[in-house]
Amino acid sequence: MKKIVIATAVSLFSAGVYAGDLNLHSNGFNYLTATQIKNGKIELPVPAAEVKAGVKCAHISGEITKLHLLPQTAKSLLFTYADTETLFNEFVAMWEPILEKFALKPAATEYKNGIGTLNYGSADGLVIRDFMAGDLRYNALNAAEITKLQHELLEPLEKAGMTPIASFTIKHSYFRPTFNIYYLTRPEANPDHEIQLRQLMTDYEIDFDLLANSVQIVKKDAAFSLVYIGKELGFKTKWSATEDGIKTKLEDYKKLLKENSKEFIASKIIKLEKPEVIGDITINYGVKMYFFQ
Repeated sequence: MKKIVIATAVSLFSAGVYAGDLNLHSNGFNYLTATQIKNGKIELPVPAAEVKAGVKCAHISGEITKLHLLPQTAKSLLFTYADTETLFNEFVAMWEPILEKFALKPAATEYKNGIGTLNYGSADGLVIRDFMAGDLRYNALNAAEITKLQHELLEPLEKAGMTPIASFTIKHSYFRPTFNIYYLTRPEANPDHEIQLRQLMTDYEIDFDLLANSVQIVKKDAAFSLVYIGKELGFKTKWSATEDGIKTKLEDYKKLLKENSKEFIASKIIKLEKPEVIGDITINYGVKMYFFQ
């Protein structure tokens, strides 16, 4: 922990808390831009939403080597980056039948400045969301291991009633061999509040037991990586010289979360086995805090 504590020492003892502390997201995968594609002490947890059994479905599978066929999701639409309208039409021709297979009605399309969108409607009000597995820990050269991991993520979605509609292995120079999953869920005005398949990645060991009643744990990928179904998780650490000091910082941060309409889940106060001394400052205590964005 020593390197991490030293790296964050400047902020550990700053007065109060600030809004920047809240901008924490659990999914380590950053969506591609057009340029990138072209260039290649334990608090009681909040109860999790009820998970209902789902009916297994025959999702579409295959391999994708052309990134313009790999859409990103938002609202009630799919969007992609394509160099030409011809490539976008190829994308539409591939995805319209997939939408129809799962009772989604293709709607208006638009292609402008290298970005194409395909809108759709749903009688049930459902929307498509996606999950990219590239940040998970697996042997990218072992196809069988990738397939096994794929099933480990698909089955919980089916059981939760979040129908998987497609899952593709991806082979492209931009990625190490990986896969993604498209599935159905219910939309929320704030996307952070949607029940989605997500990943929490932190610089510290995750306290899985503190989250078990608040999200559905899908896979404990590593000590610092969790795949789960639920709302967007946030994670924050604070440090102090004294136990009273760390308790104060915890309460201050909980107030900040409440003021910003974010839901506190749980926390864990830790006492360092060996104090960290940075100049005139001695760090003896830390707190790990979990919340919903």
